[in-house]
Amino acid sequence: MSNDRDNALLSHFWCLHAAVIKRDGLEQRLRFGEQDEELFDRSLSAAQDVLAARSALYRYLICRGWTPPDETVKDLEYDEFVLSQRDGALRG
Repeated sequence: MSNDRDNALLSHFWCLHAAVIKRDGLEQRLRFGEQDEELFDRSLSAAQDVLAARSALYRYLICRGWTPPDETVKDLEYDEFVLSQRDGALRG
């Protein structure tokens, strides 16, 4: 792979990694009893960011020739459906 492709792939991995770390930290605060509306909203947003980063990584890999397993395709389709609901039903 060329450096540009390496950089793009690493960028997708680091974006997913950062999103997971942020989500995990917020969820840990919720598990330890911090219960306020702002924290709930930030936790939901962080979970959505994980879905978006994972979706972007998978889409990048698919564009580069990766053929994902059928179960991964189903997960990707579901993630993208959930993300399409971001401003509607999930906030209800």
